[in-house]
Amino acid sequence: MTKSETVQSALRALQVIEGLNRRNVTPLEVLHAHTGLPKTTLVRLLETLIAAGYVVRVSRREGYALTENVLKLSAGMRHRDVVVDIARPLMEAFTRRHNWQVSLATSEQDCMLVRFTTRHISPFAREEIFLNRRVHMLRSAIGRAYLAFCPPDEREVILNLVEASEAGEIAGAGGREQIAAVTRRVRRDGYATIVWGPDDATRSFAVPILEPDVADRPLGALVMFYYRTVMTEAQAVDRYLGLIRGMADEIATGLQRRKMEAAPQPA
Repeated sequence: MTKSETVQSALRALQVIEGLNRRNVTPLEVLHAHTGLPKTTLVRLLETLIAAGYVVRVSRREGYALTENVLKLSAGMRHRDVVVDIARPLMEAFTRRHNWQVSLATSEQDCMLVRFTTRHISPFAREEIFLNRRVHMLRSAIGRAYLAFCPPDEREVILNLVEASEAGEIAGAGGREQIAAVTRRVRRDGYATIVWGPDDATRSFAVPILEPDVADRPLGALVMFYYRTVMTEAQAVDRYLGLIRGMADEIATGLQRRKMEAAPQPA
């Protein structure tokens, strides 16, 4: 087979798997209508997938179904990876239009892990290394945004982990009562900030990415960086908070849509 033929065969096999994923059991006629592939091609691909253990033939009348082996294809893909996949084009579009760097992070035990950033296309990028960086939960806007909107029991576990890994960190943040006050303020305002040093020109605010119609379940958080010499916090919030919130909503909605598309449809 030529390279082109090999690529086409692989793409067709993926089409068949996607088509079978729409129903519990799929007749050949339905699969033919969904993929547009000739039936002889479909049968050949199905036989290959059966031999590989990814598909089973239920009966001549009912058709074909995926096996549990197909789950191996997504073993390396985590829920958080899908969030990043959905967020990437939205974040890049924002930075190309407004220039400011935005980053997405998800929780990682006692900290936040930066999963994607638009530093590579922002003319105002703040740091050389930010991707895959572990960000402090209490001393970062993105950490505070997540912490304020996660379930109380998860928040307690995170604070206990922080206290165990960094002695005096809770006390340094003002104690549990002060952390609770900050949490209430962030939930009231819908965004989080931190106090920057007097010599730091960078400022930021962060919002949680909340799963639609599910209380206290952030998928992660978004943060936008800007410079205090360009605008005040009030100006930044006035100009960009709605856009960042809208982006967070689009990411959450996109994930929900992806779940619905991937869920098997009833026969």
